[in-house]
Amino acid sequence: MKKQMISYFLLLIVFLFLPVIVNADYEAKFLADGTCPLKSGSTGNCFYADTTFKTLVPNSWWLDTGDPITVSTSVKPIPAPKSGNGSECKSTYSYVTLFFQNKVFKGYACTDNIKSATVTDELKKEFQAAGFPESYWENLAVMREAHPRWRFVAIPTDIDFKTAVDNEDVGNKSLYQVTNSKGQGYLSTKPENYNWDTDTFKYYDGTTWYAANNQTIAYYLDPRNFLNDMYIFQFESVSLNKETQTEEVVKATLGDSYISQFLPHFITAGDTWKMNPVYLAALSLQEVGSGKTPGKAVSGGVFKYKEKEYSGFYNFYNIGANSSAGGGATANGLAYAGAIKDGKTTYGRPWDTEEKAIIGGAQFMYQTYVQYSQNTTYFKKWNTVANYAKKNNLPYYNNFTHQYQQGILAPTSEALRTYKSYVNLDLLGNEYIFYIPVYKNMPAKTTLPKEGNPNNRLKTIKVNGKQIEGYASSNFNYKMTVENEVSSIKLEATTINSGATVKGTGTISLKEGENTIKLTVQAQNDDIQNYTLVITRVASDEPIVYPKVSEIMKTTTYVTKDNKLSNVSFSTSVANFKGQITKVSSTAEVSVKTNNKEKTTGNIATGDTITIKSGEDTSTYTVVLYGDTNGDNSISVLDLLRVQKHILGSSTLNGAFKDAADVNKDGRVNVLDLLKVQKHILGDSAISQK
Repeated sequence: MKKQMISYFLLLIVFLFLPVIVNADYEAKFLADGTCPLKSGSTGNCFYADTTFKTLVPNSWWLDTGDPITVSTSVKPIPAPKSGNGSECKSTYSYVTLFFQNKVFKGYACTDNIKSATVTDELKKEFQAAGFPESYWENLAVMREAHPRWRFVAIPTDIDFKTAVDNEDVGNKSLYQVTNSKGQGYLSTKPENYNWDTDTFKYYDGTTWYAANNQTIAYYLDPRNFLNDMYIFQFESVSLNKETQTEEVVKATLGDSYISQFLPHFITAGDTWKMNPVYLAALSLQEVGSGKTPGKAVSGGVFKYKEKEYSGFYNFYNIGANSSAGGGATANGLAYAGAIKDGKTTYGRPWDTEEKAIIGGAQFMYQTYVQYSQNTTYFKKWNTVANYAKKNNLPYYNNFTHQYQQGILAPTSEALRTYKSYVNLDLLGNEYIFYIPVYKNMPAKTTLPKEGNPNNRLKTIKVNGKQIEGYASSNFNYKMTVENEVSSIKLEATTINSGATVKGTGTISLKEGENTIKLTVQAQNDDIQNYTLVITRVASDEPIVYPKVSEIMKTTTYVTKDNKLSNVSFSTSVANFKGQITKVSSTAEVSVKTNNKEKTTGNIATGDTITIKSGEDTSTYTVVLYGDTNGDNSISVLDLLRVQKHILGSSTLNGAFKDAADVNKDGRVNVLDLLKVQKHILGDSAISQK
């Protein structure tokens, strides 16, 4: 079967003659009309690596209806062989270029299937009357050319496309599975999902499912990317149609998988709840696996939920299998199947047989999704149908809620399984109706980001072997001043991710006055981040002016008294604190220590000592965060106990830790302070750091 398919940007009216070869390469589309003899079970035409017709183009696989290609006019078409591989084409082969997964592939494709023209006025009127914007027309035209009996129905969502994407780009609502760094370019780098300094993504389900980024979500939400043979069936209604959804098709869908032995139950489930049994089979394969051995969700084996062990339950669609607390996604699904999770017997639960699980699961989907207007695989994942349902007096759940899957590839995967079954049984000529969503203010097109790791941050920037003051990977601008005798510097930088590259380092000459130096970091996915250093070399007759430390501190919001430093936010990192000081005076040097050990990461906490040096002037302060009596940069029950023990005399707080316990700042540690700490922990009132 064809690759994990190309995104199709389609164009077609078929000329009655082949495209005229001109003196320049031209853009075209491919219209598949057969199978590739070199690949058993394929649905597309061969894309040959060379004129020996023995191998396919590696890694790009082969061509299907709608593939965008560039035809080379500098290479003459090659006559097709009369027998053997390549003879499936009856005319010539043209030399073409194919773009797939951000890579370029070149090879030979049958000229008969290369089509280029414009959409007819008749089709324009039809698509426009149906409610499809112009950006849909080319895609739909090639589908109509390949499949004249197919019908396309526009579903106006009345939602701005960007608004839809942003609403799906929340928490763990849209997950993407990644097993190596290659696909990390598809993942979210929002603060809640990614740590730039450690180059780690937060996983939400298992250890391979992560939040997708906005661009990736936009691509999979955009219906135009899937108006092609392989993926259009995510827009087919999941309601029963016995003409096309026969037992033979369901059997082909299940193949030789473990769950194929339950074919009769899928047929019964479809008949009972008027649902597409091909869809049910494809969904089950997507959710519990297509292997020849049973996955945990359908084995009936032992699982643990909330520290207790259970067995004998089945869940063929992973209903209720979210990644919330309890026992992991699969265990949560089985707890739902056994009515352990909610104690209810709806949908025929407990599902203690395979038959009950398959039929009861179909009932669940019909009564909770299909009846609420989420009647396609697409709308089951992306619930953007509420406005349409409301206007047509249909039941619905609010947009962006009540979504069956978290994985954003689920609709395409299920559609692909359905398509394989239909094509292998030669059913594509039947009539199908596709309900295709339309959004407001859609961009001209959406594309996937590049696959590689996105980290384009620096771990260190060193000038003459010393880390620059106030460095933080998220701070991209720095200033420093050097004496006149410093005519050049050695600039070094290291990247956080080993696959990233940095330009601009080396020995750099300095002129008198300001010198602007740029470091350019390029991530694996080609994202660029620039760091700028402005180094001022003072004139020969102009000495560097070093302000007093006390003058520097007056420009900040920090309170300094008796060598104590307070009014510090709990979110103040070491790098952020240093940056605030060096922003005031680029010549200042700042060090932070905990228990006399240098502290370079994390947040400032009670008991940390901060030394600031400006020229010959040096001051050292001890940090006080009111309420943080143990120096862990938080206020918790541990702090409450320490204050209580101090009051009772069972242990004593000293120095900065005693000052931190005096949360009302009256010079004493007593019950009033204890009550304030307690109220802070309970959320009744917050302790002020001023």
